[in-house]
Amino acid sequence: MNGNAAFLHMAVNRLPGHYGWHKKQVLASCRDEKDLPDAIVEYGRLRSDRCRTPLPAAPRLMREAEGDLRRMRTYSIGYRILGEGDYPAPLALIEDPPFILFHRGTPHDAEKPCVAIVGTRRPGSAAQRQAFRLGLEFSYAGYPVVSGLAFGIDRAAHEGALSGSGTTWAVLAGGLDRPSPMAHRRIAARIMDAGGSLLGEMPPGSYPAKYAFPRRNRILSGLCRGCIVVQAPERSGALITADFALDQNRDVYVASAGTSGRASAGTMNLEQQGAGVISSAADVLGDWGRFLDIRTVCSVSGPETPREVARLMKQELNGRIYRYMGGWFEYRGA
Repeated sequence: MNGNAAFLHMAVNRLPGHYGWHKKQVLASCRDEKDLPDAIVEYGRLRSDRCRTPLPAAPRLMREAEGDLRRMRTYSIGYRILGEGDYPAPLALIEDPPFILFHRGTPHDAEKPCVAIVGTRRPGSAAQRQAFRLGLEFSYAGYPVVSGLAFGIDRAAHEGALSGSGTTWAVLAGGLDRPSPMAHRRIAARIMDAGGSLLGEMPPGSYPAKYAFPRRNRILSGLCRGCIVVQAPERSGALITADFALDQNRDVYVASAGTSGRASAGTMNLEQQGAGVISSAADVLGDWGRFLDIRTVCSVSGPETPREVARLMKQELNGRIYRYMGGWFEYRGA
């Protein structure tokens, strides 16, 4: 795509609001930057009357577009446009898809549907271990694991997928040039090094503002066929993701670790509303009718005898034993 086209894409993307299809319509009428003033007027007619954000002038859009392109070149950030062939098909079908989906890393088209694994930032140890195990199982089965790079459940799910050498995507609420939280930038680098990707709709340089997290959550669920809420209290952002998933006609599940305890009020409520309770990836894949993809990861107790120590050491050398949050997991294959 030539530089002039990319410039117009960034300028149109900077129009206020997340009316992806309206921006797509406006873009079609832009041959070059001289058409931007008319495009701004057209966008004002198309967007909702309830939107009170003033429309910016064309010079401001052009300055912001130039800044976005500079940061994208510096941090190797690419993008995909709504309505184009390489835009994720499941995301294009939600009610309000982003006009531009930025990516950093390798957002290759997955052969199998993605699964979202989300939950509280302050989970219990059992919930963290289950999130790790779910990420590991889906990874071995070849299903991309999608989460939000946050503390707690998100981090455990990403680390499980990375341990299984699978693909994992992190959907961010801010610009991809500054992955947040800062403490997880090393994990973000591991995700990209392993062939995964950072994704988001916010332009480079954007800080993760409070309003951006629900917008991020609709993308997270929209990319996936199913959403697993491992553990969540009553007012958790993970429940917002579950609400979006339901509105988008995605499957919603609750992990068994989230069906008891003080930190599980939100997930217990989801269960009461009819969400299926799952213990492993096999439960989800069985529900989808994908029995041939099921891989077995078993929780094992720590070694108590010299023979068991030797066996586990051999399995660990073979890449089949994993340790996480005090738990031991053994991959036993199909």
